[in-house]
Amino acid sequence: MAGTVTAEERTPVEVNNGDAPNWGECRVPDPPPFELPDENVPDDELAVFSGRAELKLDGNASFSDNISLVSGNRLLTAKGASYDRESSVFSVTGEVEFRDPQTRISAKRGEFNQYSQELRFDEAEFQLWSVPARGTSEYIKAEKNGKLRLNKVSYTSCPEGNNGWLLKASKIRIDQTRGIGTAKNARLEFKGIPFLYLPYISYPVTNERKSGWLIPKIGSSQQRGLDVEIPYYWNIAPRYDATFTPRYMSKRGTQLNTEFRYLKGHSDGVMTGEILPNDDVTNQHRALAAWQHTTNFSSNWRGRIDATHVSDSAYFEELSSGLGNTSQTHLQRRADLEFFNNTWSALLRFEDYQTIDDAITVADRPYTTLPKLTVRGYKSKGWLGLEYTLDTEISYFDHETGVKGLREHIQPEIALPRQWQSIHIEPAVAFDYTAYQLNDIAPGATDTPSRAVPIYSIDASTVFERLTTKRGWLQTLEPQLLYTYIPFRDQTDLPVFDTIEPDLNVVQLFRKNRFVGYDRLGDTNQLSLGITTRLIDADDGDEFMSATIGQILYFNSLDVTLPDGLPSDSNSSDYLFEFGLKFYENWRMRLGYQYNTDSKKSKKTEVRLNYRASDLKLANVSYRFRGNTLEEIDVSAAWPITEHWRLVGRYDHSILDKKALERFVGFEYDTCCWSIRGIWQRSLTNRTGESDTSFSVQLLLKGLGDNTSAADRWLDRGILDYY
Repeated sequence: MAGTVTAEERTPVEVNNGDAPNWGECRVPDPPPFELPDENVPDDELAVFSGRAELKLDGNASFSDNISLVSGNRLLTAKGASYDRESSVFSVTGEVEFRDPQTRISAKRGEFNQYSQELRFDEAEFQLWSVPARGTSEYIKAEKNGKLRLNKVSYTSCPEGNNGWLLKASKIRIDQTRGIGTAKNARLEFKGIPFLYLPYISYPVTNERKSGWLIPKIGSSQQRGLDVEIPYYWNIAPRYDATFTPRYMSKRGTQLNTEFRYLKGHSDGVMTGEILPNDDVTNQHRALAAWQHTTNFSSNWRGRIDATHVSDSAYFEELSSGLGNTSQTHLQRRADLEFFNNTWSALLRFEDYQTIDDAITVADRPYTTLPKLTVRGYKSKGWLGLEYTLDTEISYFDHETGVKGLREHIQPEIALPRQWQSIHIEPAVAFDYTAYQLNDIAPGATDTPSRAVPIYSIDASTVFERLTTKRGWLQTLEPQLLYTYIPFRDQTDLPVFDTIEPDLNVVQLFRKNRFVGYDRLGDTNQLSLGITTRLIDADDGDEFMSATIGQILYFNSLDVTLPDGLPSDSNSSDYLFEFGLKFYENWRMRLGYQYNTDSKKSKKTEVRLNYRASDLKLANVSYRFRGNTLEEIDVSAAWPITEHWRLVGRYDHSILDKKALERFVGFEYDTCCWSIRGIWQRSLTNRTGESDTSFSVQLLLKGLGDNTSAADRWLDRGILDYY
């Protein structure tokens, strides 16, 4: 560790990936080689080489003319040296330089203790390649085990000639083996300006996990005022860690956020807690608790827990937790026990919801499921090639005000798949039986309603292929039809616990039941028709283009509905059209279109254009339309402007409401040893249309902590395909 590293040896580099800079990385050179006068000196011995030596009768000695002291792979050179026999210390002066594989130190004076193998230097410059870092110190003590003790130090990870940041301290201790650094009476300077004093700081000097303070985050918003977060990371053990984040909000008070992560045996999970003892605005105690856990008991058994709870419905809107967003209406809490093998799968689930939208009445809130047991079985290649499927479920549903009770469902199915070259035909017959045992029912209603309905279907598909004459594309033509017959059964006496009728889409086009959930089985006599064509690169299988069109033809009216639904006597469904295109290597387009044959108008349209040259160079434009309920345009991008600058932004606008739903713009200036990031955001915070404006900034000093950013994780949610 001697001398310094020149700017040419450690400069920002670019990666040939769509011309995007390799943000946050510097080229760290290999330590320059040095030659030992003798490579065979053991670690516990010392060899002295010099042009001239003077030995005295008392055992002391002096040396001059190109002095080299060698012990193992460590080398100490100087112009002059003397040896004191009583203390076993070599004193060196004049162009003193020490080298080992990961260290170089240049100094005016130095000492080497032959007994303890310790080195001491005065007025020194140092370079640590294992960290990497460099700096100056009035006094350095280098121990044989790789530990360094420095007094009156200036320390940085920036390359030579670029002191973007400096850590100045009265004492610094560095353990290169463990990757730990500590400093006392530390002062941080950025661009020569002191901005933080710490009586004590512990920080990682490598990418290994290390307890210590992480990068602070400073921002402001209308809801919270000045917002400052200072996270502390605690590396408890190799499989346990925690992050404590004191958060000061000038309008709300001081909050403490905690995240605990663990990995033990076949289990892993994250526990999160946020506490604001007294909100200065609401005068209320506010808190959040969350737990995500997974245990793999064996190759066939797995358990999961996923639960989040907040103290009040406005928590995410007013405190902007990283675990939720302002559009959430419910928080799900569930615990699962799963079994699966090649034939059977089973799921035992306990599920509950916390409603955090006060506009949702108690009657409209979801049911609690305590518990739900689902068992599914599948067996192929039976008698005559038959396939057998069994779908069963038993659930108990609870509610504050609504009907509650037990639901039992069983649906066996037998199918006879047949394949002739590219033609596939699969007739099937199933029997659906659902029964209830209900409580708190209306007067005169039955408490044990049930439903028994057969399901008949024939699924047929084929694939035609041809090679095009241009560019050698493989073109496919993939027609598919599904005939389904389900006779009508009156189901008005059946409750609705968890069943919905989703919007029609290409997936729903080929489902036998138009409802999702077991409380309704839609009567139908229908033929689903669809055809897909694709253009595929015959060499690598990359899909260049795909297009699908489909429709359902109804031969009977659809009379089974949800309580608020109406029967339909239409002869056909809307037309569905989907189109995907990849062009110019980095461009992709997706189009979804739903055309209503009765109104002769579009019912639903979605267009998305995406450009992606790299993880840091991308842009998206999308348009969404759904009749009289939604019409939005959304534009987002992340783009490097220069070698060091990049910008990110998003604009989501409701054409129907004539207002912006969310706007944010951010920047980052990045160098080898530091970067600064800022984000301005304005978004709707509640269902009444109120908005909040916020701004946050982070200064990252590389080499003093975790360089990942909460801003990056947040942008991943706001910009499609952001890394």
